[in-house]
Amino acid sequence: MKLLFEYYRRMWLFLLLTSLLVFTGCGYYSLKGSLPAHIQTLSITPVLNESGEFGISETLGNTLIDRFIAENVLDLTRADQADSQLDVVVKSVTDKPYTYSLSESTSYEQVDDWRLTIRAQVVWYDITQDEAFFDKEFTSYAVYGQGVDITTDGRDNDDDGLIDSADDDEFGSPREFALKVAVNKIIDEIINEVTSTW
Repeated sequence: MKLLFEYYRRMWLFLLLTSLLVFTGCGYYSLKGSLPAHIQTLSITPVLNESGEFGISETLGNTLIDRFIAENVLDLTRADQADSQLDVVVKSVTDKPYTYSLSESTSYEQVDDWRLTIRAQVVWYDITQDEAFFDKEFTSYAVYGQGVDITTDGRDNDDDGLIDSADDDEFGSPREFALKVAVNKIIDEIINEVTSTW
C-alpha cells in the first residue's frame, strides 16, 4: 500500500510540474499577445522625406525592409496583397552641438561633438479592418565628433563595445556613420512597437 501511495504521489508531482512548464511557456507568449488572425502580411510603402537630408528616405526604407526580412516579423508583400501597411515619413534630420570645450588658441568655446537626431512619423495600418494599429512619432539620435575618419578616433561610435580597428563596421566619416546608427536605432524602435502591438 505504501509503494502504491508513493507511486501516485510521484505521478501527481510529475503531472503538476509538467503542467506548470507548459502553462508557464504558454503564459509567456500570451503576455506578449498575438496578432489578429487576419494579419499575415505587411506592405512597407516608400519612405517619404520631409527633411532636408538627401537620400534619407532610401537609406531608411532599404534598411527597414532588410531588417523586417532578417527578423521575420511579418511576410512582406506588395500593397495590393497585404493585410497591413507600414507608412513612414521622415519629419526632420537635425544636427545640434552636443559637447563643448574651450579652444586653446582663441579662448572661445568650440563644439567637440554633434548630436544628429532623426524624427519620423510611423503609421501601422490594418487594411482589412480599416484602422490604425498605431500612429506614432519616433525619435532616435547618434553622437559624432569633429574628425575626418572614425577608424582612429578612439570612440565606440555605434555603442557595440568595440573601438576602432576592433570594430569591423566602424569606418567612414563621423556624420555618415552617425546617420547610419540613428537609422538603425529608429528601426529598432519601430520593430519593437510593431511586435509589442501583437
